[in-house]
Amino acid sequence: MDKVNIGLLGVILIITSLGVYQTNSLKAEIADLKTDLNAKLTTYNATNKSDVTNTNNTIQNNPNQNLNNNLPTTETPKKGPTTNIKFAEEVHNYGSVEVESENLHSFSFTNTGSEPLIISDAKGSCGCTVPNWPKDPIMPGQSGNIDVKFTPNAGQEGQEIEKVVTVTANTNPENTMVRIKANVIAK
Repeated sequence: MDKVNIGLLGVILIITSLGVYQTNSLKAEIADLKTDLNAKLTTYNATNKSDVTNTNNTIQNNPNQNLNNNLPTTETPKKGPTTNIKFAEEVHNYGSVEVESENLHSFSFTNTGSEPLIISDAKGSCGCTVPNWPKDPIMPGQSGNIDVKFTPNAGQEGQEIEKVVTVTANTNPENTMVRIKANVIAK
């Protein structure tokens, strides 16, 4: 019985040693990752110091501004220059449309700013409203289209529907909204 106990004790020691080795190995990897991350943050902060300083000055000069307590004390530095977007129409009414029909409309817009317009996203307020936007930059003075497909579902039958498409771009404000309206009828 003593040999069995000694054998079990040996197995426990081996398993414990492996656990300590793996823990130390993981600690070393974590330390290396922290060092690498700190170096990258230092480089990033040095590169973007003026943006962070300007943000801090804005916050200090406007102490009554409403800040989200969950956000860091400094805002994320700007990703690049901003421009302006102007839509030819901000609301499109499809009129009466049938349930499950595909209804298409193109919202025409122009880059009215002095920098290339980069649309990073466009989202419909529900799955029945699907936008498609240009992925390439739109140069100042040039125009483009956001194509919207509206496919009403059975739950919308007999209702006046208004849906929003939120366009996210390098504009100020970052989000611009266009709307679609329709009276959904039975097939």
